[in-house]
Amino acid sequence: MAKCAIWLGVIRRQTIGVKCTPGHPRSIRAFGLKYRFAMSINLRLYTSAVYGFEHVLKMAKPTAFSRKAPCIGWTGKDVYEHAAGNLAMIKGFAATGKGPKSTPKLGADPLVAWIKLRDQTLEVLDHAHVLESIANDPFGPGFGPMTIDTLVGFMAADLVPHTWDMARTAKVDERLDPALVKHTLATWKGLPQEVLRMPGMMAAAVKPAPGADAQTKMLSFLGRTV
Repeated sequence: MAKCAIWLGVIRRQTIGVKCTPGHPRSIRAFGLKYRFAMSINLRLYTSAVYGFEHVLKMAKPTAFSRKAPCIGWTGKDVYEHAAGNLAMIKGFAATGKGPKSTPKLGADPLVAWIKLRDQTLEVLDHAHVLESIANDPFGPGFGPMTIDTLVGFMAADLVPHTWDMARTAKVDERLDPALVKHTLATWKGLPQEVLRMPGMMAAAVKPAPGADAQTKMLSFLGRTV
């Protein structure tokens, strides 16, 4: 079973997510239209990951939040709060250069709360030069400051496995977008093993079955038993 980080990692209709079409108020093309030629790959991936998690929430029944999740010691409630904390973290650092003072909690209507926070977060990111601004030590002094662009790329990779966690907990479609799977595996493999497997981070990798697909290999690397 996976251990999950204690800190805060092109959607297709056939996979977890919603298709981003021209004219949709929060589509990748419509979102940040003024800066579309400069929009980073990291921001595109993060936007996709956010909508992917939201898609799972739309399918999840209220009982999912009390079920045991793939992360050791976590329930669906913990997965949701971690993912919502991911949004709040990006919102805080993008707006002020500092993290949020508190993290979101599961409320009476998790989907409505998620959508509100999602809109607030993406709106903060939808301004010229915000991606080049600096987040001050988002993961502590040991990691140092980084650009918002770098941070959203990493937080996309954080959100993807938790989307699968939520989907498995809710017993709904677990398929992830292949582009996000590729990005997530590359991002986490870029960390030193002593950091990746430290307490509170990822469990030891699980050996995937022969012939496993890319999604299974990514999840297995992050300590999930698929």
